[in-house]
Amino acid sequence: MRKITSLSMVLGMVLCAPLLGAQAGSPNTTPGTVSRVTLLRINPGHGDMFWQDVRQHALPIWEEQKRKGLIANYSVATKSTTESSTDWNVAFIVTYKNWATLDSFGARNDTLTRAHYGNPEARTAAATARLPHADVVSSFLVRDQTVNAWH
Repeated sequence: MRKITSLSMVLGMVLCAPLLGAQAGSPNTTPGTVSRVTLLRINPGHGDMFWQDVRQHALPIWEEQKRKGLIANYSVATKSTTESSTDWNVAFIVTYKNWATLDSFGARNDTLTRAHYGNPEARTAAATARLPHADVVSSFLVRDQTVNAWH
């Protein structure tokens, strides 16, 4: 049950980002984009099913989010080395223009994902079906920073 809850929560955060407040500036850096980084470990024997789900659902949704200006970009990375049997091997990075972009993201993304899946029940069924394929190792937000010139 914990696995279902944690993976569902992270996928929800990735596809339906939470409302977040602004971060204070610094004289040393200028803030830029905000990215949700989700580190996943594909379960043994589930690689093909995992990547099929990514192609069938995540990529079309990210492309539509990008087209509609909900996200600035997205990328997928794989890790070539492992530190342990519980290490991550796939990263999803979804980038937003800034914190303010997240303020209305949930409602706007709900309409988009409902259109992709057809209805909320199908969306929930797809989320449940992907649970056996991977475990979430970590999920966090990072903010790009440009280092200001020395004065």
